[in-house]
Amino acid sequence: MGISPTEDRAASTAARIPRDFVVALAILLFCLVTYIVTLGFAEAPSAVAQNVQPATFPRLVLGVIAVLASVLAVTSFRRDSARKRPVKRIALVTGAMMIAFVIAFDTLGFIAAMVLYSLAMPALWGERRWRIVIPFALLFPAAVYVVFVLGLGVHFDRGLLGIN
Repeated sequence: MGISPTEDRAASTAARIPRDFVVALAILLFCLVTYIVTLGFAEAPSAVAQNVQPATFPRLVLGVIAVLASVLAVTSFRRDSARKRPVKRIALVTGAMMIAFVIAFDTLGFIAAMVLYSLAMPALWGERRWRIVIPFALLFPAAVYVVFVLGLGVHFDRGLLGIN
C-alpha cells in the first residue's frame, strides 16, 4: 500500500507551509473578528469619554497583536531548525495557566489573582529563588494596581470573593 500521488502532493504542500505561519493567520483572523466586534461599541458622550472612546483601547491592543502576528508570519519562512521542533510541554502548561488566571481574575478578584499568578508562573518556569519571587509577586501586582487603578482610573470588578 503506497501513498497516492494526490496524498503525496497534499503532504508536500502542507510541509511547505510553516506551522508559525498558520498560527499567525489564525491570530490575524481573530484580530479581524474582534475588531469587527469593536465596531458595535457605543460611542461615549464627550463629557464622560475623557478623550478616549470605549473601542480605543481594545483596538490598540488588537493592532499590537496584529503587528506581532504579521512579524511571526513573515519570519516563519526562515530556514531555522529551531522552528521545526515540536511545541514543548511547558508552552502548553503556560497557556493553561493564562486561562486559569482569567478564571481566577473573575473569581478571586484582581489583586489576589495577580499575586497567585506572579507566584505560580516563575515557579512553573523553574525559578527557585523565593527571596526574588515573593517580592516580585507582591510588588508587580501593586505596581499594576498603582498604574491602572490609581494612575489611569481603570476600574476592576471585585471577584466573587469581594476582593479587588
